[in-house]
Amino acid sequence: MAPVDLDSIAQTALPFMDADHRGEASLLNELADAVERLGAGSSARDDILARFDALLRHTGEHFERENEAMRRTGFPPYEIHRGEHDRVLAEMRSVRDAFAQGGPLEPLRRYLVEAIPTWFLSHIATMDTVTSAFVRAQGG
Repeated sequence: MAPVDLDSIAQTALPFMDADHRGEASLLNELADAVERLGAGSSARDDILARFDALLRHTGEHFERENEAMRRTGFPPYEIHRGEHDRVLAEMRSVRDAFAQGGPLEPLRRYLVEAIPTWFLSHIATMDTVTSAFVRAQGG
């Protein structure tokens, strides 16, 4: 089962954000599927790490596009939103590094199918919805 139903992702006022969210969810779902396959013995740790690296790259680029839109339009709570991006990226890197250093599969699986999807959908419904409305209103 995919942790994020692509059709249930809230839409924002900005198409670039919606495209980033859909791409993010797709990569997360593919990574979670690979983790399940590893648990069943039909995937490799290297595959998990490569997929996690792809997710991290996309997430960093996705967050930077949002950060730039907030900076460009003078979004008042920019520091708060950017800080949440920084926190989540650091957390993702930490989880990835723990697994890369031989950590167990179960904490990684729980993170990918519970923690990140819950945060992701909540972040879109709250911070990203408000941010996108402001950016759009500013012509950005």
